[in-house]
Amino acid sequence: MAIVENGPKTAEACLEQPASWIPQVSWELAAYAVLVVFAFVIRFWDLGTRMLHHDESLHAVYSYYLYVGRGYRHDPMMHGPFQFHAMALGYFLLGVSDATARVMPALFGTVLVGLPYFLRRQLGRTAALVAAFLLAVSPSFLYFSRFARNDIYIAVWTTLMVILIFGYLEKRRAAYLYGLAAVLSLSFSTKENTYITVAIFGPFLAVLGGLHVLKMLTGRGGMLVPDGDSSHTEKQPSDGETGEGALPRFGYSAAEMAILVGSLVLPLATAFAIKIEPFLRIEPVPAQEYRFLAIVFVGTLALSAAIGSRWKPQRWLWCALIFWGIFATLHTTFFGNPEGFATGSVGALKYWLEQQGVARGGQPWFYYLVLLPLYDFIPVIFGLAGAVYFVARAIFDLESGVSSWLKRNLFPLFLIYWLIGSMVLYGWAAEKMPWLVLHMALPFTLLASMAIGRLVDAVPWGTWWRRSTGNGDARVLSPFYLAVTAVLTIIVGFTLWNRSVYTAPAVQPIVAEQERLQTLALAGILLACIGFGIHHARRVGLGAALRVLALAFLLGLLPFSIRAAWQVTYYNGDVPVEMMVYTQTSPDVGKTLREIERVGFRTGAGKELRVAYDSSVSWPFEWYLRDYKGRAFYSDGMPSAEAPVVLVGFENDHDSRVRPALGENYIGQRFKLRWWFPEDYREITPQGIWNGIGDPVVRRKVWNYLLYRETLNPLGSTDYMLYVRRDLAAGPWATRSVGAAVTRSPAVQAAPQVDPFAAAIQGITGAQLWGSKGTESSQFQEPKGVAVGPDGSVYVVDTGNHRVQKFDESGQFLLAWGQKGQAQGEFAEPWGIAVDASGQVFVADTWNHRIQKFDRDGKFLGAWGKYASVADGVSNPGDFYGPRGVAVDAAGFVYVADTGNHRIQKFDNAGELVAVAGRRGAAIGQFSEPVGLAVDREGAILVADTWNRRIQRLDANLTPVQQWPIVGWASTSVSNKPYLVVDGQGNVLATDPENNRVLQFSRDGSPLAAWGKPGPDLAALRLPTGLGIDPAGRVVVVDSLNNRIVRFGIGP
Repeated sequence: MAIVENGPKTAEACLEQPASWIPQVSWELAAYAVLVVFAFVIRFWDLGTRMLHHDESLHAVYSYYLYVGRGYRHDPMMHGPFQFHAMALGYFLLGVSDATARVMPALFGTVLVGLPYFLRRQLGRTAALVAAFLLAVSPSFLYFSRFARNDIYIAVWTTLMVILIFGYLEKRRAAYLYGLAAVLSLSFSTKENTYITVAIFGPFLAVLGGLHVLKMLTGRGGMLVPDGDSSHTEKQPSDGETGEGALPRFGYSAAEMAILVGSLVLPLATAFAIKIEPFLRIEPVPAQEYRFLAIVFVGTLALSAAIGSRWKPQRWLWCALIFWGIFATLHTTFFGNPEGFATGSVGALKYWLEQQGVARGGQPWFYYLVLLPLYDFIPVIFGLAGAVYFVARAIFDLESGVSSWLKRNLFPLFLIYWLIGSMVLYGWAAEKMPWLVLHMALPFTLLASMAIGRLVDAVPWGTWWRRSTGNGDARVLSPFYLAVTAVLTIIVGFTLWNRSVYTAPAVQPIVAEQERLQTLALAGILLACIGFGIHHARRVGLGAALRVLALAFLLGLLPFSIRAAWQVTYYNGDVPVEMMVYTQTSPDVGKTLREIERVGFRTGAGKELRVAYDSSVSWPFEWYLRDYKGRAFYSDGMPSAEAPVVLVGFENDHDSRVRPALGENYIGQRFKLRWWFPEDYREITPQGIWNGIGDPVVRRKVWNYLLYRETLNPLGSTDYMLYVRRDLAAGPWATRSVGAAVTRSPAVQAAPQVDPFAAAIQGITGAQLWGSKGTESSQFQEPKGVAVGPDGSVYVVDTGNHRVQKFDESGQFLLAWGQKGQAQGEFAEPWGIAVDASGQVFVADTWNHRIQKFDRDGKFLGAWGKYASVADGVSNPGDFYGPRGVAVDAAGFVYVADTGNHRIQKFDNAGELVAVAGRRGAAIGQFSEPVGLAVDREGAILVADTWNRRIQRLDANLTPVQQWPIVGWASTSVSNKPYLVVDGQGNVLATDPENNRVLQFSRDGSPLAAWGKPGPDLAALRLPTGLGIDPAGRVVVVDSLNNRIVRFGIGP
């Protein structure tokens, strides 16, 4: 028999054949390709610049352990195993780095952008493209696509579930059920909020299936379950068969999926059984509880199999094998950790049910109502508008047949139901975190895309285009005029709003008249734009005009949305001025790593360098020090004396215990480990919102945040100290005494400086103390400065509470004034304070960069200064950069330590500048971080020249006359800010904050005595800062970290 060969005979001929299997690319498909490529670029670009967040570092480390062969054991605290396997795969393919730790989230974020293509039948073709675009540029989805957490995976799994559910509703192919089982298993293997997804989708399927059951029971429907178990498309009623044909089709398919999902998920709900343990008198001890839960799991698994066998045994069996096969494989780490099956199937839900009482994050119930519109305002605005439209349309469509009604309204009503369910359940859940916003933003985005798609499809673009190319009727330009007018109206309205926010009331009449005329002119332009818009709206018709205006509004919002995405992802990605950033590893960690690398290079140790780190900094340093073979974790004990680099946090006062052990052999600098967004929104109330609308100051603050991300309060942080052996220190934070010679042996120590106070330490006990941590009267939040008035009153700068508290000479509370803010009498972390002979009070309002003046009762009298950063010492006289010290002489002149500008400024009592002295440097008369000031009996000025580790004496004209060194003040941390005072004998007292002591010098700088030790008792201090002398000659010390004031009854 002859064989006919129709194909190409050679490989070369094969290559010449057309690739007939490649589909023709339509403009629609090309648009999706462009969007996916665009999403890929913006998600992968500069992926490793931002330091890994605390949680990211946990995920990265344990994935790294899996990659290098140390295995992985499922821990519910870190959610499901899928992420760790995926990240390990990323390391295998691309290597180990910050960027590759985020590769999989970025890849999934890219895939998510393409998924609306498969919802074109449900969304509509235009709406699906809009959805892809909105997902690509969404601030929330872009940011968390570049973040090594589980939620972007869950967003993909959830979208796939929607695709598979509605695919099966329409086509009833078995492949959709198998795919749903697989995706459901992957989702449960990723994160436990899959239970919330099932709690939303499951009732939808059950209700839709229940309607079919109801119709069957009333005799109006067909059989609930048709015979046969076809694995392909099953016979279903067509729309043309009957007006009621859609309900049996959708209802039966929904019932099948409800049965499948319910039977598969039922065993995973075992942990809910702990709620009935008390009724069964089961003791809450691990052995009995585990035995009880195991029995419940086996029972629910058997019930699940029974349900499946009553439905379609063969199909259910395949779905169960897929579901449990994926689940078991991932949770047991490919069967290397059998216990993982138990921790995943029962332990995961049990753990997170217990965490419900912990309420991590402690966010208010309205948290997502603030976060969502702050970033995803386009989906929120158009999603809410779409919800109103689709509900109204569904109501008006009730008179049509069931088939028509379901086809038009089922999917948008599902999106609305999904949205409401997400908002309710995630709002009810105790743990509220910014990454969870994705699970509400996703239905919002799909719903908004449907609304926008309907707007675009409803505008008669073709008619207008044909008219514009036909008879030249000027009316065809009306839509264009209308859109332009809408944009102009927005711009003019924005300008008027901006003026209302930023324009202060004018003092001069002519200026006030100019402002009034400008406002009237803008209002006239606004009215003209509105009138012009109404004219053209009438020409195109009301319906078309409203659609054009809505689309113009969308285009107007789009640049702001893209700007928000750019800022939160790239510009402010590691700076928590963004509410979405929440808490983030500081860039200081990168500086620390570069310093460690430098020390490793200088010593020749390289990655063998010994680096000691404690428990409070272990994350993310466990990740960043993974390649250092000499790293040594010392928990809350003492570091090895052989480690040239020591990292120590401030938790549980660990630094105060470690620093004395390191002594003068090490030099330290304070860095931020993590910093976080100041959660001012927690105090939002309906009355506060109403009052804020009418308050121009509040409007300005809110507007500054919305537009410029200027937070109302400073960023919070948890800090750590980096200590480097003194002979290895380099850079601006090293002292001048550090030599250039470098030893290659880490064991060789630099010769320690002799402490002149070592033999002069006195065990003096405080005669009186008052204060505790808190916000009430006589309570403090890390107070800093203190001053004693001529009548013996004690004024304390309560820095963390942004106020001043006044006490009588016995320590009884008298009054307090101030709060966080920028208005008169408000403060931003004030540090310094002084009182003149008449009782007037001067406060260094540090981060408002000004001096404020009050009478003895806290009445505001005046203020001067504003922010200025200068390098030459003479520019911008009268302005400040973080002033921390203030003093007043007998003549009433006010001296200010302009700390950030490294200079001293002198003013008269009214705030008029008299003199400026100093600039950054180490020569006499120059300063580096001047802080404390004091005035002696001769009128000379004493300056705590902190980073130069000396005290300088200036005459009344700010001319330097003397200096002496300080053994101490070695750290350049933000808390190492010493203060000075002069006692009745002319001796100079200085705090040594991080050595927890007070030093006393003679007038010429000779050491006399010292007292203090770390701790909370009467003879101890923790980060002492401000100093004062009362009329009886007693020393008043601000014991900052103990949040108290200590008065020592005798002077040494």
